[in-house]
Amino acid sequence: MHTTIFSQLPPIHHLLGGHNIHWDADKREICVDYMALESFTNPRGTVEGGMICAMLDDAMGILAALNQMQKPAATINLSMDFFRPCEIGTIQTKAWFIKEGKKILSIESEAWQHKKLIAKTSAAFMVLD
Repeated sequence: MHTTIFSQLPPIHHLLGGHNIHWDADKREICVDYMALESFTNPRGTVEGGMICAMLDDAMGILAALNQMQKPAATINLSMDFFRPCEIGTIQTKAWFIKEGKKILSIESEAWQHKKLIAKTSAAFMVLD
């Protein structure tokens, strides 16, 4: 089942340069690397916050698809905090379950660059029938 999820990633995953996916079934967490391109930057030359948000939402979406019910899930709420500017280059993300209910999945994720935390999200995903 998991190889199916990883072989059918959405187009946004590839647009964001997603690669190097690592699923830890014991910890129920996923790590995904993304490549922030120059085309992702704002007028100051740093990566636009919306692009970082998209990366974290993508990582959490992949994790949500690995829920215990093995059913698709969709983001219904997302809260984002930014801690420092992000540069062009590799961004490491990590996402983990806070709670896996039958209908709602609570997930958190972080984005890191150069071993420094750049952003964190908390989100709710609805399990779809």
